[in-house]
Order: sequence, then structure tokens, then C-alpha cells
Amino acid sequence: MKKLMMVFLALGLLAGCTKYASQEQLDELNAKKQEVATLKTEITQTQEQKATLEAQRDSLKAEIDKLEAKIQELEAKLK
Repeated sequence: MKKLMMVFLALGLLAGCTKYASQEQLDELNAKKQEVATLKTEITQTQEQKATLEAQRDSLKAEIDKLEAKIQELEAKLK
């Protein structure tokens, strides 16, 4: 009796499994692929924005350094 139940269970499992993905699964996979592509694009854009902001920061820091040097030079002349 146990063996017969095991055979039916095994046949049920095998019959329930398919070799290929269903259309629903393929659609879901394609949606996930599209989502990944969109996120990769967003990451690239964010990295480009970060690089632009870092370049602006460096430029402003260089300008600040020049102005601080000019201030020190003028203060030295006043003494």
C-alpha cells in the first residue's frame, strides 16, 4: 500500500512538472529583464551626475584655495 502511494505521488510530481516555462513565466522573466535594464540605465546616469558634481566641487575648492591664498597675501601686506 505504501509503495502504491509512493508510485502515485511520484507520478503526480512528474506529471505536474513541465519541461518548458509557461508563457506567464516567460512574460515575468522579460519584465524582470526590462526592469534590470532600466535600473542599469539609472545607475549609469547617477554615476555620470556624481562625476559632474565631483568635478564642480573640485573646481570650487580650487577657487576657494586661490581666494584664501589671495586673502593671506593681502593680510601680509597690511601688516
